[in-house]
Amino acid sequence: MDRVEFAKRLKTLIIPEGSSQEMIHSLTRPISDCISQLMPNSLFRFRRFNKDSFTAFRDGLIYAVTADNFNDPYDTLARYDIEGIKSTMTAIMNCESLEQLKEWFKQGNDFPNHIKQRLPTGMAETIKTKLLSIDNVKPLENRISDLREMMISSIEILFPALSEISKKFLTIACFCESVQPILMWSHYADSHQGFALEYNFRPTLEHPQNSIGVFPVIYEEERADISSYIAWEYLFMMGVRTPNPDIFSSLKNALSKASFWAYEKEWRMIDFSPRDLTNDLPSAIPYEPKAIYYGKNMSQENKQILHKIAQEKGINEFEMFVDYTSPLYEMKYRPAFIQQ
Repeated sequence: MDRVEFAKRLKTLIIPEGSSQEMIHSLTRPISDCISQLMPNSLFRFRRFNKDSFTAFRDGLIYAVTADNFNDPYDTLARYDIEGIKSTMTAIMNCESLEQLKEWFKQGNDFPNHIKQRLPTGMAETIKTKLLSIDNVKPLENRISDLREMMISSIEILFPALSEISKKFLTIACFCESVQPILMWSHYADSHQGFALEYNFRPTLEHPQNSIGVFPVIYEEERADISSYIAWEYLFMMGVRTPNPDIFSSLKNALSKASFWAYEKEWRMIDFSPRDLTNDLPSAIPYEPKAIYYGKNMSQENKQILHKIAQEKGINEFEMFVDYTSPLYEMKYRPAFIQQ
């Protein structure tokens, strides 16, 4: 079992909204089995030494953030087939769907502000006025056609915004399969001045937390295509209520990453809890580490601060060092000696 097999299983998994729990459990079992075989006993989280990382360690929390905070602008950026979506919209914009949108407006609702701001001046009001002026939608195919064209013309304007918004749907915490890669210490632990925490997430496989999952990242040359999900999100924001065609689209998108990141051997803890997209605060997920590793260049003062917490938690402490005799470009570690 490897990540390639996991990717195949996840890509072929399509479960529409409204499916029974029995069906979901049955279809996701191969995914769960794959994760169980792939997950190592230890995963490592590299941290800078700052107020947030100190507080999280002290309180036994894992802070998960939205992907717009990540260093890769493509990370969880939704990819879509614009021409394919236009064709889909042409098929979807029928009398029944427009009746739903009309009812939405009649109940006093309006287009969300972030949509109105991105549409050409007056377009949102024109669409709304046209639809409300129609007494009976069904016999008016020509007017429906005009309205459909206006809706389709908005796709090129709104979809880039929806793709960016998709970064805020989930919060993510990142982990690595090894504590030894130099680049991980250099990039994510403040050039070896920070620290790393070791976790065992295997208990979550038997006793999952609500809305929380731990998954391996999929490394590929091409980005995941979640066109159907973005189209559904677009319709939902427009007031057209249709079932989500694939409830796992957001997961597929969150685990898709460029192949040149493969050296990280990344796993992600993902919080699927519903979010207020205007809230930039991280999720705080309770989970205790089993060990701490001090960076080679960490100051003795900062080590002392973390050492006291580690002692209170009763976890193992290690320090990273350079082995001058080793032929390998990797960090080594040993039990930490904390100077008093």
